[in-house]
Amino acid sequence: MTRSLATLSLQELEQADAAALRQLWAETKGSEPPKTFTARLMRLALAWEAQAKLSGGETTQTHSAWNRVMRTRTENDNDRANLRTVCDGTRLLKKWGGTIHEVLVTENGRALWNGERYTSLSAVARAMTGTNRNGPKFFGLREDANR
Repeated sequence: MTRSLATLSLQELEQADAAALRQLWAETKGSEPPKTFTARLMRLALAWEAQAKLSGGETTQTHSAWNRVMRTRTENDNDRANLRTVCDGTRLLKKWGGTIHEVLVTENGRALWNGERYTSLSAVARAMTGTNRNGPKFFGLREDANR
């Protein structure tokens, strides 16, 4: 029988050790906590969920906003992961709009184009084309770039 998040007390969470927190997690969420979660992180996550449940949970707008944030972070992380395979100082050439554009990959997966610094290749592609694009794919750094 799974336990309800609403029945969790903050004192119970504060006094629980890691084993008890894993048990509470399994009872309330119906699954084991991630192996990388420390007792502190389980305590914080369970406390947040219990408080959110008591206050009626998050609104649809809030849920959608968080999903947008997570998608953006995932896209940026993917860009940086792909840029790690390209060394600092690499120059990328892209023909767009009848012009050949040169982009310089700089430290920490950042990029320089037309004298301006950008946080990712996707930001450069967006500035160059005026639309959202996957930067590594746009610049041919992904296998599926020609699809």
